[in-house]
Amino acid sequence: MTAEAPGPPPGPPPQSPPPPGRRPALPPKYNPVTLVKDLGGLSLYYPGQKLVSRSPRRWLHPVGAVGGDFVRLLAADGREMREELRLLFRDRPLPTDEATIIRDTYREAMFNEVEVLRYPDLNPDTIDDTCVIEGREHLDAALARGRGAIVLIGHFGANQMIMPALGHKGYPMNQLSAPPPVWADILRETRTTPLWEKVLARRWQLEQRLPVQHINVFKFLRPAFDCLRDNQVLGLAFDGGGGQKWTQVRLLERDAFVSIQPAQLWKKTGAALLPTVVVRRPGERLHRVIIEPALDWQPVPGDRDEEIRRNMQAFVDRFSAWVGRYPDHYLQFMLHRRRVRATDIRPFFDDYPALPDQMSAEQAERHLREAGGRT
Repeated sequence: MTAEAPGPPPGPPPQSPPPPGRRPALPPKYNPVTLVKDLGGLSLYYPGQKLVSRSPRRWLHPVGAVGGDFVRLLAADGREMREELRLLFRDRPLPTDEATIIRDTYREAMFNEVEVLRYPDLNPDTIDDTCVIEGREHLDAALARGRGAIVLIGHFGANQMIMPALGHKGYPMNQLSAPPPVWADILRETRTTPLWEKVLARRWQLEQRLPVQHINVFKFLRPAFDCLRDNQVLGLAFDGGGGQKWTQVRLLERDAFVSIQPAQLWKKTGAALLPTVVVRRPGERLHRVIIEPALDWQPVPGDRDEEIRRNMQAFVDRFSAWVGRYPDHYLQFMLHRRRVRATDIRPFFDDYPALPDQMSAEQAERHLREAGGRT
């Protein structure tokens, strides 16, 4: 945070004008595939939102299957995602064949995306028709200690379902995260289109209907400390792209770099930290919000960095077991982190293919700070 960025990232090399009679190619963010995705998202989040909210929830299964297969087709049958899967498992056996994992990843991602449209219809009377909480006793035991509970998650499955699942059951729920519109600023030069901005804005409107106090990760973090002091629940993802300091952990067969922020909050507040995932197999009706027993802090006298690393690794070990069983729940997020690595301060994995336009850490830090400040 102290170094000044040396200047904006280098732009693409100058291109020769197109031959006479040929139209110039669209810029990357305006290519036909992006346009189709944006139009589809816009139709879902605006006229489609009311239709989905009034339709039986069982209809989400065929919608997710058809929509997911279409997106997979646009993505060249998941070519990049297949590479991520192979890097993640290497010589480890897959839980099922690769083609099935890729297919299910796209279908589940579409199912979860469409289910966001139903957020306003969730309430204490309807939440049991959408998800079930397993391990609730671990959360109750954590809150009985009186120091708050950190529900630590990854971007795994329908991870946002944790918010309505707990909030509508009466738990005082807070979520530390980035508002969706921030991505429009982060990816302004490479992905953002006016249509996509409308989709992100609408998604944020729907997320604000959830029974949770949103805490903007780009603003002051005092509310995160305050809610734990008041013995409330704080939801937090370990694998986001923000942060100021990172530690290296092992996620299956890859070295990942994760923010130390969760460990800092855990240690400073004395709150209980509970690894939590959301699982839904293809075709199943309910999401399973699974709250695991709290982790114990492992002190390492005289080595603060190793202490942080060891405790983050303890969480990632728990999380890796779920990824190993259900890689289709995590591949969509891995693909996202792969595609935004040029603007990450610290890319999630260290084995990505090199990019000619990769920002330096100083450039990415300034870029992210400015994007967050505008949101």
